[in-house]
Amino acid sequence: MPTRAKVEMAAYGASAAALAVVPSMDLPAAHAAAAAVSGGSLWWLYRKTKTRDFARTIKSAQRLLGPVTAGAVYAACAAIPGRPWWETALALGWGGLMTAALPITRSTWTPPNDTPAAYPAGFTGLVMRLWDDAEVAPGTWLENIEQLLSPAHPDFTADIVAPVGKPVPRIDPVTAAAAFGVPTDSVTVTDIPHTGPGLMRLTVTPTRRSHGQSIEDVWAQKVARPGGAIPGSHIVEVRQYPSQGDIPARGMILAAVEPGEVARVSHGQLCSAFGVEPEELRLVAESRGREVLVTLYESAPLKASRRATRDLLTLDAYGRYTIGTAHDGSDAKVSMQSAAGTLHGFLVGVTGSGKTVTLALMCAAWALAGLANWVTSARPDAQMSAVGRHVDRQGSGALFTWWMLKTALALMDIRGEMNTEAGHDFSAHSPYPGLVLVLDEFNSLVNDPVFGDDIAEWTDILAREGRKFGIGIVFAGQSLNLTKLGGNASLREQVQGGIGVVLRISGGIAARQATGGLAGDAELAEIPDRFNASMTLLDRMNGTPSTVPGDPTQGVGHTVTGSDATMMRCLHVHLPKDGSPDGLGEIFPASDAINTLTDREIDALTALGLWHDWSTPPPSDTDGSPAPIPAPSSPAEGIATFTPPPVHTKPKKTTVKDQILAVVTREMTAKEIRAAVDATPGTVRNALSDLVATGKLTQVDHGLYAPAQAPATLTPGLDAD
Repeated sequence: MPTRAKVEMAAYGASAAALAVVPSMDLPAAHAAAAAVSGGSLWWLYRKTKTRDFARTIKSAQRLLGPVTAGAVYAACAAIPGRPWWETALALGWGGLMTAALPITRSTWTPPNDTPAAYPAGFTGLVMRLWDDAEVAPGTWLENIEQLLSPAHPDFTADIVAPVGKPVPRIDPVTAAAAFGVPTDSVTVTDIPHTGPGLMRLTVTPTRRSHGQSIEDVWAQKVARPGGAIPGSHIVEVRQYPSQGDIPARGMILAAVEPGEVARVSHGQLCSAFGVEPEELRLVAESRGREVLVTLYESAPLKASRRATRDLLTLDAYGRYTIGTAHDGSDAKVSMQSAAGTLHGFLVGVTGSGKTVTLALMCAAWALAGLANWVTSARPDAQMSAVGRHVDRQGSGALFTWWMLKTALALMDIRGEMNTEAGHDFSAHSPYPGLVLVLDEFNSLVNDPVFGDDIAEWTDILAREGRKFGIGIVFAGQSLNLTKLGGNASLREQVQGGIGVVLRISGGIAARQATGGLAGDAELAEIPDRFNASMTLLDRMNGTPSTVPGDPTQGVGHTVTGSDATMMRCLHVHLPKDGSPDGLGEIFPASDAINTLTDREIDALTALGLWHDWSTPPPSDTDGSPAPIPAPSSPAEGIATFTPPPVHTKPKKTTVKDQILAVVTREMTAKEIRAAVDATPGTVRNALSDLVATGKLTQVDHGLYAPAQAPATLTPGLDAD
C-alpha cells in the first residue's frame, strides 16, 4: 500500500478516536476549532457552486467530504450530554466509512482505466483542454474542432456549446487569444446561421495575419480601395483547405462588389497586394458578374500534367469532354458545341506553349464523337503530320487551305440540297457527320498574297453559315487578327460561344489583342514560359546567380467561354517532333477508323472537281477570267437536281499597303499619308512599319517616309509626327 494512503488512513483513525472522546469534554477551544474547520469547508464548497464549473465543484466536494461529515458527527456528539454508547459507535463508523472512501476523497483521484479519458488525443484534445483550463467561458465546451490549413498550422474553427437552455456568454477576445497563445486580432466569435445563442462559432487563424494585419484589413487597404485590384469590393467568405494529392494547401476568398456593379480585376495588382509574383502562378482570380473568387496556393498548383485517355476525351452526358485539369484539381471541361449549336472555337498560343498537342486532343475528341476533321496550317509540321494520319484531311500551305475552304463551301450547297430533299438538320442525330475545319496559323494564311483574300472571305462565310450545315471553324495561331473577317459582333459571338483555349501568349500582349477579341472581357493571367523562373531585382542587385531554371509551362493556360475563364493545364499526349512513335493511337478511336464524309457527299464533290489532293493550282484562263468548274460526266446519284452555282472571281481588293505605295511618290510625313489613305491611324502606322521592313518604303527620319528608290534626306517635314 502506498505510504500516502497509510498516512491518510492513520489520520482518519486518529480523527475517529478524537470524535469519540473530545465532543463530550468541556473544551471550548476544541469546539471552536471543530466549528471553524467544518464551517470553512462548507463556505468554500458554496463558493465553488457559484462558479457554475461543475467539474471543479465535484473535485472540491471530493476533498472536503471528510471535514464536512466529521463536523456533523462532532456536532451530534457535543449536543447530547454525557457519553452514550452510540457516540463511540458513530465515531468509529465514520472512520471506517472515510477509510473505505479514501480513493474518492483524494484530490488526485481519477476514474479507473476503463473509463474514457476526459479529452481526445491529438490537436482536438489539446484545444479542448486549453479552453477548459483557461476558463474562457465557464460551463461551455468546444465541439466540431477542424483545422483549416494543414496539420502543421494552428488555424482552426470550433463550435462553442453552452448548457441546454443557456446562451454562450460574451467572450473576451483577449481571454480567448491568451488561452491559445495567439494574437488577439486572429480570434473571432460569430453567430452560426440558423442556430440560437446557445451555439457560437470560434475561429482562430494566426497564420492568416499579414504583418500584423488581418486579411480583412489587407483587402480594404490594398484591394478594395479606389484604384486597387478590385475597387469597391468586400469579402463575403474566407476558407482554407489543406493540401491534397498534387493540389497544395490553399486559401480562398469570395468577394463581391455592390449590386448593379461588375467586378473588375487587375491580376498584377492583386498579386502585388498579397506579396506574390505573377510568374509563380500561385494566385488565381476568377470573376463572374459582381463576384470574384481569389485562390492563393502555397505553391504553383499546375506543375503536374495528366495523361490523356479516350475516356477523358469522350463526351459526357452534357456534350462536354475533358481538355485538362483545372487549378483546383477538377476536370477542365469544354463543350463540343455552343448553346447555339456551332462547332466553332479558337486556340491561341506561342511556339512551345503546347498548342499542337492541344489541337491533337481536340481532333481526338471530335473523332471520338464521330466528327470528320480537315486540318490545315501555314507550313508543314511533323507533329501535325502525325495528327494527319488519324483525321480525314490534313495539309499545309495557302493552296491547300484555298481548296479546303472552297470544298467546304460546295459541301454547304450539297447539304442544303439534301436538307431540302430529306429534311436533315445535320445535328448530332443526323446520319451525316459534322465537319470541323482547323485553320492553324490563320494570320499567315489570310495574309498570303495570292489566296489570302479568298481564304478570309470564305472563312467568314463558313463561320457565319456553317452551323446550319454541321460545319465548324476553329481558328488557331500565335495570335489572331480577324480584321479581314469583318470583325463584327455577330461573328465574334458565333466563335465565342464554342470552345476557347488561350495558352501562353507573347509577353506583355493583352489577351483581347492576342485573341482578336474572341476572349471577350475575360481577365486572363499571363502565363510565363517557366514556373517561377524570373530573378528578383534584389537578387540582380546582389549579383545572386539563378542557376536552377523553373519547370516549363507547356499546356498551361485558360479555357474561355464568353467572359468566363478557368486556369488549367491541358492533358498530355506524347507527340514528338522528329517523326518517332507517338501516343496518338491511345486517344483516337481504338478501331483506327477515320471519320469521313458520306459516299453521297464525296460523289457530289468529285463530280464538281473538288475531291482531289488539293495540291494542284486552281483553274484559270489566259485572259484572266475564271475557269468554270468541270461539269460532271453523269449526274451524281441522289443529287440530280443539284446545280453548282456559277463561280465569280471578285476583283482584287486594294489593301492599305497598296494605297500607301500609290500615295507615297515623294517624301511625305506620316500625317500626310494618313490623310490620303482610307484607314484608321493605327492600321496606317502598322502598314508603314511593314513596308519599311520589306524595303518597299524608306524611312528618312522619324515620321518621314519616301519611296524606296528615292534618295534619302535628313530633313524632316515641319509636320512630322
